[in-house]
Amino acid sequence: MGLYSAVMRNVTLPLYDLARDTSRFQFGRVLNKTQWLPRKDIKKLQNQNLRLLIRHAYDTVPYYNRIMKQKGVFPDDVRCVEDLMKLPVLTKEDVRENSADLVSRGFPAKDLVSYTSGGSGDQLRFFVTKDQLSWEIAAEFRAYGWADYKLGDKCFMFWASPIDLSKYKTVQRRVTSKLERVFVVDTYIISNQVLAKFASLLRARHPKIIKGYTSSIYLMAKYLVDNGIDCVRPKAVITTAETLFGSMRATIEEAFGCQVFDYYGSREVGGLAAECPEHSGYHISAENVAMEFVKDGQQVAANEKGVVLVTSLRNYGMPLIRYRLGDVGSPSDKVCECGRGLPMVNTIEGRISDFMAVYDKKLGRVVPVGPIYPLIIYGLMKVPLRSVRVVQNTVNKLEIKAVKSPGYSQEHTDYLINQMHSALGEDVQIEFEFLDSLPPLPSGKRSTFVSKVNAF
Repeated sequence: MGLYSAVMRNVTLPLYDLARDTSRFQFGRVLNKTQWLPRKDIKKLQNQNLRLLIRHAYDTVPYYNRIMKQKGVFPDDVRCVEDLMKLPVLTKEDVRENSADLVSRGFPAKDLVSYTSGGSGDQLRFFVTKDQLSWEIAAEFRAYGWADYKLGDKCFMFWASPIDLSKYKTVQRRVTSKLERVFVVDTYIISNQVLAKFASLLRARHPKIIKGYTSSIYLMAKYLVDNGIDCVRPKAVITTAETLFGSMRATIEEAFGCQVFDYYGSREVGGLAAECPEHSGYHISAENVAMEFVKDGQQVAANEKGVVLVTSLRNYGMPLIRYRLGDVGSPSDKVCECGRGLPMVNTIEGRISDFMAVYDKKLGRVVPVGPIYPLIIYGLMKVPLRSVRVVQNTVNKLEIKAVKSPGYSQEHTDYLINQMHSALGEDVQIEFEFLDSLPPLPSGKRSTFVSKVNAF
């Protein structure tokens, strides 16, 4: 550990906690120990934390008191994560409609911190306690430590969320970013000129860590490879906020000459899971969260796909129990060779809206197929398009919004249509719309495929 990082971790962070009445330093030390416990002991700790949360929610949160009584479920009926099936799923719509009743009566409003998730038109307001913030940041930096990123290391951060970027302009955030040596660039709008500027900044700053939106880092990496720039050599790259596909990982590792560590979190709950140096899956932050993977109302078996439900075990101010994130993942029953006892996830395969929806005649209903992102990327590699987004408006209709590069012709359009018909069937209608620029979604994410048909 460098001297500056050591001072930041052991002196500045404790002082920061004292000034802000937080516990990042204390909780970080706890989590760095518990990760090495045997799987059964971590499971026991997780279930203990769950039982405490369920009792608190029943006693002090009007929404859960009402819902549990309606279901005939009482705190002693929920003893472990598997028992969560007795409670209903909590959706974003439920949170919006019951916002006041989801706040615990055991916390004065002044002790809660307000946060917002989602983009414009789809924002969700929720509240967290300072302990929750401390636990989630401690889990975040524990995961960063698996990539050998320590507080105070020089970090170059690619970020695109308008909500977060506005906060980085405040005096307080500027000061903390300076102390933590985090340099943030706005990737909401990306062009070759912007990427050229970022490349110059990377060369000048020599960051130890590169971190940020997966698509932003991928576009940066592709620019470096395409332009033969190979002098940016961080120790690790940490991707987050969007699905990391194999082709993207390969390009990023080629561009930066280091390993990529994928990190999975949510604004509502914080750090959920992350890769360790073994890269054999994602370790769940089981001391802080319970994760379920469900399909057709039942928890799926290991290695099967399911919709992700999360329960925050530390947020007593506004408990979110069985909260439906809208992601799809696959749980694992393997034990990682790294020695950590934390349970694992095989893959986080993207948002529900990343999955193509098709009508299955045998089942008589709409079902999901795998994300078509790899197909789109493969097609993009064959034609001169700068950017593209495919929108599924109905089961049998795709709308493709794209920005042409020099040399693009009708033959390229025909090629892409044939590729998609071969993969998806001739019945799918495909419409193209060519634009001068393709902005990201309101959240700042550059989703290449968006389905408006919910197949889950």
